[in-house]
Amino acid sequence: MKTIYKKISLLCIAAVGMMIVSSCTKEFKSFNTDPSKVTQAQAAGDFQFIGSLFPDMEQNIVSDIDYVYQYQQSLNADGFSGYEMSPDPTFGPCNYNYNMLTGWNQQTFDTGFQHAMADWRAIKLNARVQDQHFVAMALILKVEAMHRVTDVYGPLPYTHFGLNSLFIPYDSQQVIYNQFFNELDTAENVLTAYVKSNGPNLFKPFDLVYGGDYTQWLKFANTLRLRLAMRIAYADPATAKLQAEKAVADPNGLLSAVTDDANLNMVNGVTYQNSLWNITNAYGDISMGASMESIMDGYNDPREGAYFLPSNAGAGTGTYKGIRIGSTINGAQYANFSLLNVLATTPMQIMLASESYFLRAEGALRGWNMGSGTAQSFYEAGVMLSFQEKGVAMPTGYLTNNTSVAAVYVDPTNPANNSAGVNNITIAWDPAATFEQSLQRIITQKWIAIYPDGEEAWAEFRRTGYPKIFNVLPANNTSGGIIKAGAYVERLPFAADEDQNNPKGVAQGVQLLGGPDNAATKLWWDKNPNGE
Repeated sequence: MKTIYKKISLLCIAAVGMMIVSSCTKEFKSFNTDPSKVTQAQAAGDFQFIGSLFPDMEQNIVSDIDYVYQYQQSLNADGFSGYEMSPDPTFGPCNYNYNMLTGWNQQTFDTGFQHAMADWRAIKLNARVQDQHFVAMALILKVEAMHRVTDVYGPLPYTHFGLNSLFIPYDSQQVIYNQFFNELDTAENVLTAYVKSNGPNLFKPFDLVYGGDYTQWLKFANTLRLRLAMRIAYADPATAKLQAEKAVADPNGLLSAVTDDANLNMVNGVTYQNSLWNITNAYGDISMGASMESIMDGYNDPREGAYFLPSNAGAGTGTYKGIRIGSTINGAQYANFSLLNVLATTPMQIMLASESYFLRAEGALRGWNMGSGTAQSFYEAGVMLSFQEKGVAMPTGYLTNNTSVAAVYVDPTNPANNSAGVNNITIAWDPAATFEQSLQRIITQKWIAIYPDGEEAWAEFRRTGYPKIFNVLPANNTSGGIIKAGAYVERLPFAADEDQNNPKGVAQGVQLLGGPDNAATKLWWDKNPNGE
């Protein structure tokens, strides 16, 4: 892991209406400097004065800078979701075994506010009347980026961002989610009208995802709305149903095919090395998680080879071997476990179309109007599309397999980590199954399909309790009693810099959180009585 830090003070930005934050990073790209090095008037002709901020927003939803991504997601959500675990012996007691390291838990907050929020505000302030379609796009990107941030911490200084004050009020998650839905309404109305008017494709030079195609972004916005609606299904079921049905009924549609997948493409002169490629290869900091091995081995799922490289540990060459979260790493004993199967040129994944089918499957299971189809048909469509997205042929009989469950996990270096498989759900849809069994089946396949999006997988695990994944053994739990034996991480503590820069705001955030500012306090939407 790279550990070079540089403090960046943003106090001067408060004078022009930006929020006061600071970062603990290496070399953040400036969000308030026009890369064209020309005046706004000079740049107005090609829209650089606002357009140049969009690549920065897109590139920081899931950061394409390895050290930023590592703190943003790899050292928390990717492990907590069951996807991955580190073989690095230099970490010692850390997030992976529930010793929440302050220096590791700042980046998700910083990235959201230094890029999504600051860029959105600059676009909003600088846009002219005729530029409102750019403002609408900035809203969609802001919601996509910031829902990830609130789902990590809980309350945030969201609706009052930009207030020229040393005290920036925090909002509850319920307020934030309602604002998300309102912002998506505004964005979709503006973009729909722009498309109907046959407005020129002015966004193309700045868009790394869909090449400026607003019809694709409208599908993305609807799918995002459906995702957010499902997130609050237990906390606010009436709003969840309303927003989910609204997303499905919208004539602009949902992401539904491989060509709809939202990835950060290397276009418009932008190139990068995939963050996970660097972290798994150059850093040697991340490998396959034991839960992935157990579930995918149990299902004999060929997508496993699209996700991970074979290992020579355990049963022999050609098998896949993951590390149990919280394992004691004393040396190089896990160095030959499965690395991630990712190339430097692999685009960073933002959202896959297969997710929309699993969301509709759950909605139909809940009795919501999810359009033409049933919970079973949406579920099976999501599985089939996932295989297409990964470029893997689905084995004959995969969707009718009603016997396979998660496999036994064996750690050849430490038998204390051994465990029977815990995710005891088969693949085939069962019309006679209980609601919880059907939900477990849907979420398990969604969990497999959306890999490597650990932030979304972790959020869904906390919301539903599925799939059932391995936790940290009591002997390796270094939380000091904060996270009880057999429990899981529920959130990251608030960013440490906020304690210095906005202490009144943080105090308000803790009050809105409704529990201690630690990793064991559940978020507002985490109200499933059958959850983890």
